[in-house]
Amino acid sequence: MTKPVEPERLKAALIRVKERIASQAALMTQEQLKSILAALNEGSVERQEYPRRLVIPNGTKDSFVNVDDIEWIEAADYYSCLHVGAKNLMLRETIKELANTLNPKKFVRVHRSAIVNIDHVREILREGRNEGWVLLANGHRLKMSKAGWQSLLAVSRG
Repeated sequence: MTKPVEPERLKAALIRVKERIASQAALMTQEQLKSILAALNEGSVERQEYPRRLVIPNGTKDSFVNVDDIEWIEAADYYSCLHVGAKNLMLRETIKELANTLNPKKFVRVHRSAIVNIDHVREILREGRNEGWVLLANGHRLKMSKAGWQSLLAVSRG
């Protein structure tokens, strides 16, 4: 034999059950989000190893260049011209490949045809909203795009 059910007590019990189910679902969702974020963070761990030296083939000999000594890099079709002091060294790599190889906190692409080593940047000269120049410590001026200016500022602030 069943007892008679009071509608108010049944309603209150159903509300408590719904709240408990909702809170458990929220906890599960929160845990799932935490695990997804952890997996994303692990997958996007910044690459810590960047080359400290580059090998530059030159006829019958190969030269080593310390990456820190590179002042800027110029695009030259399928090659890149590395400007190191008074030397200009040609490397058979595109500027895009070099931009992906070098430390982005140190080497910033300021134009489609130029990457600068921020340690060698002396000034940023702006002309209007979309154009400007980068003045290097050696006095050399490089054209800078709007995106390049924003990248340079982002790295300088970070």
